[in-house]
Amino acid sequence: MARLLIPEVFAKFEDLTKKEDRIELLRKHNHPALRDILRVAFDADIVSVLPKGAPPYEKDDAPEGYSQTSLFKTHKQFKYFFKGPVANSAEPIRREGIFLNIIETMHPTESEVLISAKDKKLKVKGLTKALIDEAFPGLIVKAVRKTTTKKQEK
Repeated sequence: MARLLIPEVFAKFEDLTKKEDRIELLRKHNHPALRDILRVAFDADIVSVLPKGAPPYEKDDAPEGYSQTSLFKTHKQFKYFFKGPVANSAEPIRREGIFLNIIETMHPTESEVLISAKDKKLKVKGLTKALIDEAFPGLIVKAVRKTTTKKQEK
């Protein structure tokens, strides 16, 4: 069986109605690239250093599955696009060039997934943090924000 592209997995996900079936589908298509897209889209601790939205780019016209690259091949380069030691040390023009090269050589549906995930605007019907946590426990870091209260002395 050929591996489904991530947008194809999301399309199948939206067709399912039962939570258990959706979780099973995500687990069946478990891949570091899928987990990275989910983390990028839903983890508040992952912050993009790229400009918001889609840059002007030339969409790849290859049929689905025949593009030069895919999210499966490029997910390791995500480190250039989100706050951290690699992205912080890369020049913005280089970082944006890498991003542009990736989205121009992937199928447009994959480029759209990456762009929407980076902007925290990935819309997949039924896909929530809670469901992702059930499918892949601990994938999305739950940032615990402690609020301190001052004891008032009388």
